[in-house]
Amino acid sequence: MKGLLTVEQLSAYIHKSVTSIRSDVTRNPASLPPLCRLPGTKRLLWRIEDVEGWLALHVRGEAAPIIVPPATDNAKPKRGRPTKAEQVARQRQATASAGA
Repeated sequence: MKGLLTVEQLSAYIHKSVTSIRSDVTRNPASLPPLCRLPGTKRLLWRIEDVEGWLALHVRGEAAPIIVPPATDNAKPKRGRPTKAEQVARQRQATASAGA
């Protein structure tokens, strides 16, 4: 059996802050390797082989290809609220066409 890692050692091993690790143990345990609890202790420990296996599962070879949906002929991206200048221009257009 290899050794056990403490929170500080795991932090250096996976490049995550000690505070994040302590927080994730209770809030988001899926974001960490499996925890090793020794009977009668509250220490947070991880087996090196568990950490290495967990890291191996999270390694990606190549970047996933970006899939772009086919564009339709008159497809324009949806916009949010019109700018103030666009609102004023529309109001002027509406009043000009109403007065004509």
